[in-house]
Amino acid sequence: MKGRKAAVKSVAGALKKVPKPPGDLSPGAQAVWRSELPALVHAEKIAHHELPLFKSYCSATARIDEAQAEIDKHGLLIMSASGELKRNPATTIQKEAIALQARLATEFGISPASRGKNERFIDDEDAPPGVAL
Repeated sequence: MKGRKAAVKSVAGALKKVPKPPGDLSPGAQAVWRSELPALVHAEKIAHHELPLFKSYCSATARIDEAQAEIDKHGLLIMSASGELKRNPATTIQKEAIALQARLATEFGISPASRGKNERFIDDEDAPPGVAL
């Protein structure tokens, strides 16, 4: 369904403290968890049952950087087994991760499109990285 999304307000059962990142997250995804989850917890915008979705957001965000590192290392085009140039598969991985990250960021009110949902963030320092109030 398209159209305006409902504002993200304080959620019922909101977390009161930031849990440790799951051990099965990559180091990059754990860094995203540590940098972005505290602001959501402080603003009472995430509940325990939403952590698996946030975990997916962290993984997608880290995957964007991982794919970019592969693109930087091997280039946009790579040589196929038959000797022809073809698109680096990392570009597809990155494209899919960007799309997933954007959808999930909107769910948590931390994307540019959902900045209006952030009325519970007190100031720029309280908001997640990249969310200016």
